[in-house]
Amino acid sequence: MKSKAIKTNRRNQVALPLTAVSLALIANTSVMQQANAEQISSVDDRILVTANRSEEPRSLSLSSNVVINAVDIERLQAKNVSEILDQVAGMSVTSQGGPGQASFVFTRGSNSNQTLLLIDGVRVNSATLGLTDFSQIAPQQIERIEIIKGPRSSLWGSDAIGGVIQIFTKRYAHGSGNVGASLGSHGYLQGYAGIGFGNDEHNLSLSMNAEQSDGFNVFETDSDNPYDINEPDKDGFERLNLSVNGESYINDEIRLELVGRYQKGNNEYDASYPDSPCWNDPSQSCPSFYANEQDSENSHIKLASVYETSAITSNLSLAIIENSAKTFGNGIDRADGDEITTKRQQVAFINQFSVADGFRVNLGLDWYNEEVSTNQDKDPWTEGFQEWQIDSRDVTAVFVQGRQTINSLIIEGAVRYDDIEKIGDKTTYNLSAGYKVSANLLVSLNRGTGFKAPSFNDLYWPGSGNPDLEPEEATSNELLVRYAFDFGQLELAAYDSDIDNLIAWAPNEFGLWQPSNVNTAKIKGIESSIELLLGATTNTLAISYTDAKDAVTNLDLIRRPALTANYTLGYEWRNYQFTAIASYRDKSIDSGMNELPSFTRFDLGAQYAASAALTFNVKVNNLLDRQYQTVNQYVADGINGYAGLSYKF
Repeated sequence: MKSKAIKTNRRNQVALPLTAVSLALIANTSVMQQANAEQISSVDDRILVTANRSEEPRSLSLSSNVVINAVDIERLQAKNVSEILDQVAGMSVTSQGGPGQASFVFTRGSNSNQTLLLIDGVRVNSATLGLTDFSQIAPQQIERIEIIKGPRSSLWGSDAIGGVIQIFTKRYAHGSGNVGASLGSHGYLQGYAGIGFGNDEHNLSLSMNAEQSDGFNVFETDSDNPYDINEPDKDGFERLNLSVNGESYINDEIRLELVGRYQKGNNEYDASYPDSPCWNDPSQSCPSFYANEQDSENSHIKLASVYETSAITSNLSLAIIENSAKTFGNGIDRADGDEITTKRQQVAFINQFSVADGFRVNLGLDWYNEEVSTNQDKDPWTEGFQEWQIDSRDVTAVFVQGRQTINSLIIEGAVRYDDIEKIGDKTTYNLSAGYKVSANLLVSLNRGTGFKAPSFNDLYWPGSGNPDLEPEEATSNELLVRYAFDFGQLELAAYDSDIDNLIAWAPNEFGLWQPSNVNTAKIKGIESSIELLLGATTNTLAISYTDAKDAVTNLDLIRRPALTANYTLGYEWRNYQFTAIASYRDKSIDSGMNELPSFTRFDLGAQYAASAALTFNVKVNNLLDRQYQTVNQYVADGINGYAGLSYKF
């Protein structure tokens, strides 16, 4: 049966050459290859899915892209996705403290809410805040990460201004799996496991990750500010992640796919105001301001049917997503906490046609409904129970994308129409032209547009929402050069972006402050990713220069360092693997024109394969105990370490 051949091939392709930003060395020993052979890769690491919502060779993609596989992630020994993304050229991560605290990603100088995050094709960006906390995703459950840099709204719709990140969860061969545990600084404990059931035609994978930490005090109090936060306590967290991933082949042409995820956690943080009477009325309490603890519960499930022949691939999927967060603490009981819930239903119908030799067309339909709710009055100064003025909306979109190859010339284009209820419609496009100078050298020019729809909070928050907001809009140009050679690969990109209608707080005609389309930004940059195999070492260098400024004031945009650089050195000796990482982040500014100094950080890791199944690992982060901040007053962790083991069967 066709599926058996596919699965056998995929299983043998797991240990592949390093990607453009590989985070560790290639597993050359037979012990390491055997240990990794049982994990199924849903697609070859040399195949890209996210760029055009269909499979294509990475080397022939006309957009700047990165693929990070499970082997890379294991070598990095990352505790959250933010650590992985921070190694990628053109991406910078900010964190409000250590592991378990909120962390956000800025792609090519765009805002942290202007990068779309997908998990197995499911949109997970918040409908209320408009962004995603990357600290809540467990690396142990990830099979691969695809990163597309630059606007992609012509295929994915809202939020895809800076780029698109898609995470694919793990799938195991039937009868195989893994189990592992680790411990570390600040009372950190972790346990994880995964297993595959079924056979070549029908399989189901289950995985689990549980972790907790006592944490440390992440906020540095300003003693000169009487209203500053002053909670010198530890800010810990605990989290449980479950995932399911399966497929069933009905015949050679039809299969069903199932993916799902459930996350439940609790994290402590420092309150928005000090432990004193409410700032506006000393006789009242302010739960939403005083809370210093949050429970979160996020889930999604997606069912898809796929019809595939040599001429057409058709994918119809339905997903249901629900996210909730409840804040409490500082005298507020958990039962009385402020809870906000987002529900989303998502339908996608994607069709790829091979019209002629070298010519391919994609036609797609997207629809999703978003609904928000709360258990607490959001405007206590107004009579009655106040919540969002409008608490649901539909988004309907259609798109077409085509790709034509004529000898060494590749031409690509996409256009999409989005109809957003109560906001209006947006049309976006991408145009690309690439030329294969040789078998190993590709040069491409890209131009694209993107947009971000206003969030429910910006539009309809009681007492301050602005229902007249327009979507944020971006236009970007890119020159890309990709060159592969016998002992490595180089990708170089230069880009510029204009972003208009940026939403920021400003006074309206009555002098009342509310979200408004008042800001514009001009961003330009250059980035390079280089990997070299030199003797027994692997060397990966990712460098990025970003000039992101307010187009009116010419001031730097906050939390965007101009220069970032990451160098990874890997060395393998017998059954040992060693990884050293050096990371540099230039100075930047934060709110209030506070300067965040530059810093350099060093991490060291090692792995020992005791057998084909059993591996021990250890890692020391921030080896020189540097003190630094990526968000003003939120202190990063000093020197810290982890040790663990994993067993694969």
